[in-house]
Amino acid sequence: MDRRPQTEADNPQGQEALARLLKRAEQGDRDVLPELRQALDADARIWEHYGSLAAHAEASLIRLAAGVNLVLAESLQRKLKALKDELCDETTSPLERLLVGRVTATWLQTAYFDALMTQSTGSSEARSKMIQRQQDAAHRRHLTAVKTLATVKKLLKPSPSPVEIASRLDRSAQASRCNRVAIAGTVPAGN
Repeated sequence: MDRRPQTEADNPQGQEALARLLKRAEQGDRDVLPELRQALDADARIWEHYGSLAAHAEASLIRLAAGVNLVLAESLQRKLKALKDELCDETTSPLERLLVGRVTATWLQTAYFDALMTQSTGSSEARSKMIQRQQDAAHRRHLTAVKTLATVKKLLKPSPSPVEIASRLDRSAQASRCNRVAIAGTVPAGN
């Protein structure tokens, strides 16, 4: 059930007025600035959508990679969402979510340049070298993003208490003694 407060943009007339307002603002009409600020304050979805440059970059790369192929575009969107879902859970911090977005974006860039490289057979040597440089740069960015995410996840992971460490050591020692007894009990006496 949607529990957000109702806004003017939730009715058809309000939606039309908001669309006109946003169009004027997109075209640089400074006269709408006070009304635009009110609309942004009233509905965070607007500024969250417009303000997510990472999402715009992701969408642009999907359009670039897929062209007019809607199956590929939809599949890439779903793949990115699946990757984000795999890397995030309910305990993921906002910083980790930003880094997950970077990891998935660089994954898409790397995959795109990998595909371009394989499709560039028969291209000029200059074009092949340019794509290779872009592919290498995308790969480096991806590895950096993955490493940064792994580092942050490790740093944000709570340290075990001394009691937890001691109990693990105690369990480990007990298991080790049990294993030695079992091994010693199976050795033939005739040796």
